[in-house]
Amino acid sequence: MKAFGTDYDGVIINIEPQKATAFGELLYKEWGISKEQASKFWIAKGGTSRRYKFDHFFEEKFSKKLPVEIYNIIESKYSDLLKSEFYPKIKLLSGALNLLKFARSHFDFTFVSSGAPTKEIKYLINLKGVSDYFDLILGTDDHFRSKTDHFIEVIQKQKPDLIVFVADSPEDMKVAKDTKAIAIGVLTNHTKPELLNAGAKYVCEIKDATGLLRTIVM
Repeated sequence: MKAFGTDYDGVIINIEPQKATAFGELLYKEWGISKEQASKFWIAKGGTSRRYKFDHFFEEKFSKKLPVEIYNIIESKYSDLLKSEFYPKIKLLSGALNLLKFARSHFDFTFVSSGAPTKEIKYLINLKGVSDYFDLILGTDDHFRSKTDHFIEVIQKQKPDLIVFVADSPEDMKVAKDTKAIAIGVLTNHTKPELLNAGAKYVCEIKDATGLLRTIVM
């Protein structure tokens, strides 16, 4: 049984730079955090949950854990900003649709593993009309707190002999390697050395990912 997984932002679309900027502006407005520091942290910690990123700066600023009620308020502001200002304008990356079509026809099970909240990633995938390419869409919530949790879910429920995971961040490469998946890093927001050092078995441009995937499964 062969499973194909992918991150969404950075592989199918790319809005990470805009999300990083919006994150920096929001934290500056709400908590007085440096815009540049927050934006750089967002990019550097690609692949981690949104909650993790907010937690980091709240604890750094206020020396205490971020309460759920405060997180829900600021996360809602951030999510509303993305939905109103950014999501409607984005397009699929060149080569992304070919990748999804190939994966759908050559793998037994396909899934998304995203650090965005579950409700939001499902909304975004539906917005772009690609939900039918996935058997399972996983974001972060009270049950799935990290991408490691996503992989555990897929492994326990599907019991695949092979997992190939395509993503664009070093954190994703680490998770895939730790769970014995074949990690393909795409050069959207990070460099080849960063991805290889984090555990990528292969690195390529997104437009070349389908051809690489073909050599793995055929």
